[in-house]
Amino acid sequence: MSDLQIYLLALGVVIILGVLIVNRIQEKRFKSKLNHTTDLAAQDPLLDQLDTHGSITLTDSEDEMIVNPDGSSQLQESTANVVPVRHEGEDDVAFDLELLDSKITFQIAISASEGLCISTTGRLQEVLETIPKRYQVWGSTRKHKDPIIVSNPDSVFDKLMIVIQLTDRNGPLSREQIETITTDIYAETVPTGAIATQVKAAEEATNASQLKQFSDDVDLLFGLTVERSRGAAMAGGEVLSLAVALGMRLNRHGAFIMVDDEGKELFTLENRDSTPFDEAQIKEQEISGITFLLDVTAVPDGIRTFNKMAGVAKQFADAMNATICDDNSQLVSEAGFDLIRQQLNKIYQQMEDKEILPGSLVAKQLFS
Repeated sequence: MSDLQIYLLALGVVIILGVLIVNRIQEKRFKSKLNHTTDLAAQDPLLDQLDTHGSITLTDSEDEMIVNPDGSSQLQESTANVVPVRHEGEDDVAFDLELLDSKITFQIAISASEGLCISTTGRLQEVLETIPKRYQVWGSTRKHKDPIIVSNPDSVFDKLMIVIQLTDRNGPLSREQIETITTDIYAETVPTGAIATQVKAAEEATNASQLKQFSDDVDLLFGLTVERSRGAAMAGGEVLSLAVALGMRLNRHGAFIMVDDEGKELFTLENRDSTPFDEAQIKEQEISGITFLLDVTAVPDGIRTFNKMAGVAKQFADAMNATICDDNSQLVSEAGFDLIRQQLNKIYQQMEDKEILPGSLVAKQLFS
């Protein structure tokens, strides 16, 4: 081997060693920078704030909400015990994700051997959008027989269940409406080879009418008005101060609300003339009277809640040198309070007989 070859070989070895050394140094620098960045992320105050609330285990959407054959629901594969922070407006979102109760709905079951998809089964998606009441579509497969709420119209199922609410505060479905709904659904599904269960429109219309009559009997607001004699006005600042002192807060609709330990609304305090309270202006207002309102079907323990509302109303009356009256400005005596309790007991017995308990999910669905 010549001197030139030895020189070139040695030079090559030196170059290779130099490259390895440089790579090693760069690797150490990169790791050091990465560790520093990770430490900074761990000290992020936003992340620290999240950590203080504990971890939340999320489940797959198809496993989260399961519909049992009897219409009840259950949660599966959830390991977290989380108490959510309640904010105004969140209830409306959560409410839309709850299962419609079989006591206030009728159903159309559709099955097909080759699978069903809302978006590609005729004009089914357009037909569903014309239904004048709240509705849901449940889907199941041979592998997953327990139905789930279909949130993606492109998902494919072996069986679909269209669940439609019979009535709400806007009134019941008529026989003609039910016939139109079912006929339109059949027209879009049967030609595709699907099999749909038949609905007896007359029977379902009768059920809807009976539910509406029941609703008219029990879906009531009980009110107590606090007013001064001879039409003397109350200072808005006094109303605000006392409401806050008694644990009430002003909501986005301009009414003061009293809530329980879980943040659920018990009753409201509203302006007698129905004008919403404005936090920026209430201190300068002169108020003719205030009205406490109890939504009879909305709270689980109505008698206890009424007693609490009556107690708060009495505190307002004492502090304002005012009296508690009915809608006609007639004084409500202790005998009058007892009469209201009797009426409430009668209503709650009707609801128990119908298996639609106050404050329950089905009650919220029906009385909305």
